Amino acid sequence: MQKFSTPTFTTGQFAKLCGTNKRTLIFYDEIGLFRPEKIDEQGYRYYSEQQCDIFSVITALKELGMPLKSIKQFLDTRDSNQLLQLLEKKQLEVEKEMNRLKRIQQLIQTRIGLLHEAKKVHFDRLTVETMPEEYMILSAPIHSNDHEKIIHTIYHHLSNCIQHGWNEGYPYGAMLETALVLNGNYEQYAYFFTKIHQPPNSDEMLLHTKQAGTYLTAYLKGDYYQADTILELFRTFIQTHPIRVGSYFYKEGIIDEVAETCKDSFVTKISVQLL
Repeated sequence: MQKFSTPTFTTGQFAKLCGTNKRTLIFYDEIGLFRPEKIDEQGYRYYSEQQCDIFSVITALKELGMPLKSIKQFLDTRDSNQLLQLLEKKQLEVEKEMNRLKRIQQLIQTRIGLLHEAKKVHFDRLTVETMPEEYMILSAPIHSNDHEKIIHTIYHHLSNCIQHGWNEGYPYGAMLETALVLNGNYEQYAYFFTKIHQPPNSDEMLLHTKQAGTYLTAYLKGDYYQADTILELFRTFIQTHPIRVGSYFYKEGIIDEVAETCKDSFVTKISVQLL
């Protein structure tokens, strides 16, 4: 039977209703943050249904990192305008955190996809694959096999991708000019690239679209930079068959240092479009 004229809940009932525990409610009461609606003559606390909304706001602000002292100050002096300002500010923080979590989720999904892909491949032989359209953030042009220039370009490319949040879990790759590969030059890169799922709204990068289509493909197991034998397979096949290919070869990591400690276990995908 209810002790009071308006519906109330015991501490245990209110704690269960709000997904918390009695200890938290007692602590909040002791520090003056959230007091019960009523206390009977025996000292038992009782909470009203309307207090559920206030408690949910306290919980939300606490989860957003707002100190209990600041929450108390807000509750002690709150009005509708102050609440609006606070909620609009917190909404921006929530959106920022959601975007961060989406990037993490995308990175995880990408890595899962790469690991599954690596389990299905056959090494050191040419195959034909149908590939979707893909977007790539490009580095500055390289067109050189100079070690210092390559390292400098990689550093600035990776730094740029990290700064703009363009790291979605793909290892960086490299583009080689087809004309050079067919002449036996396997060391001179045209660009480095990082794959992304959607083109960003930014003018601060070089964006390359790898066209959807049919690609001549091979997978290399071992050191990414030791691809001469595989590229020689491509060169021989293209020169001895009546086919036309795209302007660039794409070398992209599938399994890298994130998944394996030994370079002998790395997996690299090399492809060129069939026209």
